[in-house]
Amino acid sequence: MSEAVIRRIGKIKGLIQVPGDKSISHRVALLSLLCTGQIEARGFADGEDCAQSLAAVRALGGTAETDGDIVRLTPPPGGIPSPLASIDCGNSGTTMRLLTGLLAGAGVTAGLIGDASLTRRPMLRIAEPLRQMNASVEVSPEGTAPIQIRPGNILPLDYTLPVASAQVKSALLLAGLASGCQTVVREKVPTRDHTERLIKHFGGDLTIDDITADIIPDPDDPRRKKRVLPTDRYKRSITLAPRQSLSGAIVDIPGDISTAAFFIAAALMIRGSQLIIKQVGLNPTRLGFVNLLKVMDANIVIKNRTVRSGEPVGDIEVTYSQLKPRKISGESVAGLIDELPILAVLASGIQGTTIVRDAGELRHKESDRITAVVHNLRAMGVKVGEFPDGYAVEGCDELNGAEIDSFGDHRIAMAFAVAGAAAHGRTVITGSEAVAVSCPRFLEMLEGLRS
Repeated sequence: MSEAVIRRIGKIKGLIQVPGDKSISHRVALLSLLCTGQIEARGFADGEDCAQSLAAVRALGGTAETDGDIVRLTPPPGGIPSPLASIDCGNSGTTMRLLTGLLAGAGVTAGLIGDASLTRRPMLRIAEPLRQMNASVEVSPEGTAPIQIRPGNILPLDYTLPVASAQVKSALLLAGLASGCQTVVREKVPTRDHTERLIKHFGGDLTIDDITADIIPDPDDPRRKKRVLPTDRYKRSITLAPRQSLSGAIVDIPGDISTAAFFIAAALMIRGSQLIIKQVGLNPTRLGFVNLLKVMDANIVIKNRTVRSGEPVGDIEVTYSQLKPRKISGESVAGLIDELPILAVLASGIQGTTIVRDAGELRHKESDRITAVVHNLRAMGVKVGEFPDGYAVEGCDELNGAEIDSFGDHRIAMAFAVAGAAAHGRTVITGSEAVAVSCPRFLEMLEGLRS
């Protein structure tokens, strides 16, 4: 287990480009198994997580040739075969969950395994709706990996997600593509839609319907109006047509907004900082963090907007700002889930108390991120309250350097590297190698912004 020593940065200045978006890279790799031609992915993410998806493609008879950040993917000839051995997904929950849906729909026999962290994460949320498609998907008695998939007579599905989950949605859509069955997924809270955009980019037949609310008189107060959905079950439906094929294409993958979030936070925290992050993905389902920061009075400007391969892209300019505290809860949490650890670090420098609730999903990530955040902020001298589904952070005048435990989690390691850059004194992060899961050069890039 390695250690990284982080020292205070006086101010951040410069221009950077973050690695390609992880979520899109995973989906491009796995969708290549279902395409009829080659995919050329430009800007493919360089972290260990996405390398697991590339390894899975190779284990299933496809090819994945890398040339810098360009990956050329071709599908297995003659369809997806049953792999000779269990596919190791490492630490990547995205690989495991999406691949479960794809392989269940393809009707192959396969086993999926992972590392100690991955085998603690819940997998019934994938298995149960796939079983409603008549798929044979078995998990451990604890509802976790390893996963065993066997051929089944897959049936059409119309499913309403009980909780917001882009991974479950994507797994079901991949099952529908692989099986040729019509698949309808309904969301109560719209989640990241990279899978849907890529299916369309590869020529797939997919429709999205948003349910708009009716505005009617409030029977309890005739002077007022209220918004009522035609159904209280869902707000968006995604319908995948049956029996279709996808074509190969070029995909330009934008910079990862979730990685950019750490640099945005650093520039906002450290007085005198100014930073430009080039060519970042601006998908509306991923902008929860940026939108929240603007409400908190962050000086963030987006320029040079364009669209590439179906995804909006632009440059983000950030200047040091004195932010206001907020309470974050309800539906907005789903669009912030990956950024909540760095939000907690950012909150430590905001006068007042920042509260996060309805974020119990954080306890089921690569680590228990609520416990990890609370433990490490307290080590740096911050007053933090812990809830079952979140935390309350009371801002302080200055963070103190401390011994930090990454808990083997890349987002915890990266968040507290930013905290160390803003803190007085020396910060040591144990398990700093975890950053390689999403951004191997993160610490080097952060240090390179020292002005």
